[in-house]
Amino acid sequence: MKVIKFPTILITTCLILGILVSNEIKPDFSLALLIVFIAFIPFLILYFLLKKNLKFRISFGISSYLLAFTIGIFLFALHYPKNQASHYSNSAYRSSEKNLVSGIISEKLKPNQFSFKYFMKVESINEKATKGKLLVILNKKDAEKEFEIGDKILANAIIKPIIRPHNPYQFDYAAYLEKKDVFDQLYLENQNYKVIAKQENLNFQLEKIRNKVVAFFENENIPPERINIIKALFLGQRQNIEQETLDNYSKSGAIHILAISGLHIGILLYFFKALLKPIERIKYGRVITPFLLIVILWSFALLSGLSASVVRAVTMFTFVSIGMYMNRETNIYNTLGSSILILLLFKPNFIFDVGFQLSYCAVFSIVTIQPLFSKLWTPKNKIIGYFYDILTVSFAAQIGVLPLSIYYFHQFPGLFFITNLVIIPLLTLILITGMVSILLSVFSIYLSFLVEFLSELIGFMNNYVGYVSSFEQFIIKDIPFNSLILLSSLFAIISIILYIKKPTSRGITLALITILVFQLSIIGSLVFHRTQNEFIIFQYPKKTILASKENNSIFLHSNDSLVNSNYVVKNYIQNNFGTIDSIVPLQNVYLIKKSKLLVIDEKGIYKLPEKPEIVLLTQSPKINFERLLTELEPKIIIADGSNYKNLIESWEKTCLKKNIPFHSTSEKGYYRISLD
Repeated sequence: MKVIKFPTILITTCLILGILVSNEIKPDFSLALLIVFIAFIPFLILYFLLKKNLKFRISFGISSYLLAFTIGIFLFALHYPKNQASHYSNSAYRSSEKNLVSGIISEKLKPNQFSFKYFMKVESINEKATKGKLLVILNKKDAEKEFEIGDKILANAIIKPIIRPHNPYQFDYAAYLEKKDVFDQLYLENQNYKVIAKQENLNFQLEKIRNKVVAFFENENIPPERINIIKALFLGQRQNIEQETLDNYSKSGAIHILAISGLHIGILLYFFKALLKPIERIKYGRVITPFLLIVILWSFALLSGLSASVVRAVTMFTFVSIGMYMNRETNIYNTLGSSILILLLFKPNFIFDVGFQLSYCAVFSIVTIQPLFSKLWTPKNKIIGYFYDILTVSFAAQIGVLPLSIYYFHQFPGLFFITNLVIIPLLTLILITGMVSILLSVFSIYLSFLVEFLSELIGFMNNYVGYVSSFEQFIIKDIPFNSLILLSSLFAIISIILYIKKPTSRGITLALITILVFQLSIIGSLVFHRTQNEFIIFQYPKKTILASKENNSIFLHSNDSLVNSNYVVKNYIQNNFGTIDSIVPLQNVYLIKKSKLLVIDEKGIYKLPEKPEIVLLTQSPKINFERLLTELEPKIIIADGSNYKNLIESWEKTCLKKNIPFHSTSEKGYYRISLD
């Protein structure tokens, strides 16, 4: 497979690299435009020179890819909200005071135990028109009712930055939301807000349709948990699925079916293609049919919320549906490359979406690897052939997504192939049955037996997934996998596949080199982490957790005997390629290099023969803090998350007066002391 045969792949790759670089350097609009202009000049000169002499074709190719790279930089800068003058971050709002914020609820997010969450499109701040998106957190205790999409909110609240990770290797929710153009949050509580209007925009109308679809199935007395699966499969809404169910799908390797993607869109495309088959026989039928298919697919995308995976899948299958009726052979790689290119031109941030990345890796892997399995054996029996195709497609997809899947989720479901053998045929039945039920309901035709059949299919699917996930010994968990190992593994897989497809001496050399680099990246990561020795004071509400790392051994210090199952600790151990050597109760004094660390708990005891350099306050000790500072003369005071907030604030003010450094893990995150 020569890359030059697939120019859109290389151009798109350069564009993606430009977007990634731009995300790191965050250039302003004028600088990004200048960069594109500089790259465009040699491209234009070489274009005209190429017309006269073909010897410039290599130089022209390089300039084309360089231009694509700079366009990637420009696209990110163009779409980056903070580069836009109308964005609220560029207005004169008061960052530490209450502001009068007006906006419209645009999306519902998954709630937690204490609050509802939404995205809100900002319309004005302090009565000045502005734009942007905010994360809105509505306290359940103070909420009269949930917000609905289209609700116009007027709030008097502080616009706060989204909290950054407070522990090492913790998921960065702020960075995740930043890729969705959300930088700040608004807490709504104690009636500091009101719903002033309802905007019946497109989102509102689509939400009404979604609610009607849900109401249709609820009226048929389908159990709530099965309703939630229907909402995920047909409406792209996974918010209400119980965590236990999500865990079962994840452990069994079937989590991908709960997010609408290429698999779902492909099934629906061929279903509607068969449904519209009679139209092909009429005049202009081969023009009308793909047009109707595209309208149906994009209508479904709108209904399901236009998530990155849905838009990706529908865009790709738009190209596929056009290609099917053009009476000409289309190259799948160029089709995929074109769909990525078009999507990123309109929304560069799609490249950071995990679902988007996994979807394309899976599709590229399927179209490249699955034909190799077909060459090995082609069953003569159609039924055996059908299940053989499912098995080989599953293996091909898993090979493609394996590095990314381990990088993001740090686990591998060993029984994924057994799951997919049952789940994929089942999903086909569910999607077709559900779609037929919904379409008939539009014409007020209600077939209860069909809906009951759909419910039983979903029930069986949930039970089967739960059964497979119960074999936990086949689930490889807590796999350490950093970005260096990710990149090297991707290059290794690509080079091996290229060699298998076209064996050459260069191919085998490249494959062996990339495998060696992959091995070296693992060894390098192990060596790096084993030579990093440190003492960590974690941030965790109501608990004190300490860790000392010496080479490959990690010693945990906590009064909680189950601390090793704490997600904060698990993340730390996993990403350090280490193991827990022992868990010991908290001590009062720690000798760290040449410094002493004194732990003062709720007992408030701090009498020592020698003065400590570091004092750690835990469990809200009842002490005379000013006297403590006078007697101990510490170089720094640390307060962890086990203390009351008002005490931490009081201690911080006292330290400020006495010019003593103060570190609150609740505000500043974990505290690290190097032992090297």
